[in-house]
Amino acid sequence: MLTDRLASYLRDLKGRIIGDRWLGHYHRERLTVICYHRVWPVGDPRFAGYKPTISASPEVFAQQIDYIRERHNPISACDLARWLDGTGTLPPRPALITFDDGYRDNADIAWPILRKRNVPAVIFLATDYIGTGRAFLWDFAAYCFANCKMTSLEIPLIGATNLASESQRDAATIAWVEAAKLLPGALRDEAMATLAAALGVAMPGPDAFQHLYMDWTDVRRLSQEGVEFGGHTHTHPILTRLPLDESCAEIDVSIERLTAALGTRPRTFAYPNGSAQDFGIDHEETAKRAGISMAFSLEPGPVPLAQVRARPMAIRRIYVGERDSLPRFIAKVNGAARLGEMLHRPNRFFAVRPSENGPGLNRGRAS
Repeated sequence: MLTDRLASYLRDLKGRIIGDRWLGHYHRERLTVICYHRVWPVGDPRFAGYKPTISASPEVFAQQIDYIRERHNPISACDLARWLDGTGTLPPRPALITFDDGYRDNADIAWPILRKRNVPAVIFLATDYIGTGRAFLWDFAAYCFANCKMTSLEIPLIGATNLASESQRDAATIAWVEAAKLLPGALRDEAMATLAAALGVAMPGPDAFQHLYMDWTDVRRLSQEGVEFGGHTHTHPILTRLPLDESCAEIDVSIERLTAALGTRPRTFAYPNGSAQDFGIDHEETAKRAGISMAFSLEPGPVPLAQVRARPMAIRRIYVGERDSLPRFIAKVNGAARLGEMLHRPNRFFAVRPSENGPGLNRGRAS
């Protein structure tokens, strides 16, 4: 199959593939936007939260960023905004690094790697989780399943489930998260409480999750160091699962919270979950009215610059997950996921958002 042959080819020479030099010309007039969640040592026993939120280990993340620096030209969101409004230009093969949600390891692990290499970044914040101790639905579920003492039981939303092994618990967590994130926003808190009760786990207090996410002190410090921040709604719902007025309020509140915290209005926004069915033209218009000049989906990229200019409120991004070794990463950056989408040929090697990917994961993403 075409995708299998291409995958094999792109694995050659440990990711320093021969073909990407040819593809460099192809990407001269295309924008490559990459989406991460967490950067954390894989297998580290200190890890807490939903495992699929790990996008890369620090070592793999550094390799990926080095590849971007070698084959592309990293830009900031400010650079992209100036190009969009006609006051600036972009270099050939521009690339933008982004993070979703606001995990603390973005500040403690990922940013030092980027700063050392002089690579800009944008972090999209779901503002209700910054400095509050409130847990994302998927991190709450991971906590509950990890602390459940039972080996099998009937679980709301997913039914009879075996929990005897770590792998079974991980699979159950993913299944529950995928089901729960499709609930209307108003039912999520109830679903979380029901899950904890079913698993026999006491509802954790905010201290259980406070360390997972940045607080506003972290945000202000990183902003002073050059990190750009954008909105990602307030409570991280899938916008099309809410009444229109509520979904638009989610956008407005996140922008106002960021403006109040940083003293300047953010120019960027990312839609939770990020697939085409997760937001609509009304949400694009709401973000634009709130002062946003560009917004990002999680439909696979890269994207021609002409399309960015034509629809700056729905710019495509490349989702990166923990299974993305350097060769897989290179394949995605060079358009393998977009090719798979166009050919309508799903392939695990080129999965855009595999089912084990975390927050906002549509087709398995939790962003």
